Amino acid sequence: MIIDQHVESELHQLLIEDERIAEQGIRVVRTEDGVSLVGEVESADRRDLICQVIAEAFPELPVHCNIGLTRVHEPQDVEEL
Repeated sequence: MIIDQHVESELHQLLIEDERIAEQGIRVVRTEDGVSLVGEVESADRRDLICQVIAEAFPELPVHCNIGLTRVHEPQDVEEL
């Protein structure tokens, strides 16, 4: 499959408009053999869902899921004001 601006636009639109994911923080980067999804989300389940939705919508497109996980934890030190 040829990755052109039209396909890239469709991917962006799916990421933003699909109600299962509605994700604006993921970038689509063209690679030699397909696309790479890049960005960060709050959980592995969310990352897997995003990659699954894209793979289902574009089954002929090689998709590399390079979405990282945001590290969220409570601060260990108390901030004094």
